[in-house]
Amino acid sequence: MLAVFMSVVVALSAHANAGQSRADNFPTRGKVVPGKTIGGISLGMTEAQVKAHWGGNYVIGPQPVRGYTTWLYEYRGAEPLGAAVKFQNNKVVAVFTLGSPAGWGLSGAMMGDPISNVYNVFGSTGQANCIGYDALTVRIGPTTTSFYSAAGVIYGYALTAASQPACQ
Repeated sequence: MLAVFMSVVVALSAHANAGQSRADNFPTRGKVVPGKTIGGISLGMTEAQVKAHWGGNYVIGPQPVRGYTTWLYEYRGAEPLGAAVKFQNNKVVAVFTLGSPAGWGLSGAMMGDPISNVYNVFGSTGQANCIGYDALTVRIGPTTTSFYSAAGVIYGYALTAASQPACQ
């Protein structure tokens, strides 16, 4: 129990002073709407729509798989802390948090909450074992909403198209 508490304290204190976003429109607190949006970004949006919503102050991420482009929106003073948007053919196929940005989440399953809260909100879930963390997954229509967990707490979120892995 002490390890879980300390993990939450470290995660939240490290990110509490992340400061203003480098992107003017990038949210300081991102709302997760399962099956629909993360921080207002939905699957299928174009690059232009994302730029209009979150701004153009992003960094293009590494390209481990051909055909994909990933934009990283990061808060000042932290590396990396914020969110990322993954595109294929100019359309969003995944949006996910980077690090554990404080204030992101949904009612009942906020960043830093015990992972058991996901079960309280959704009942049963799927699960993916990622490298260094686990993802509890909830399939809603053609999308998957994932709750990333390490040390028993929620530390991230992802919204992915059916063609994309839960582990981002």
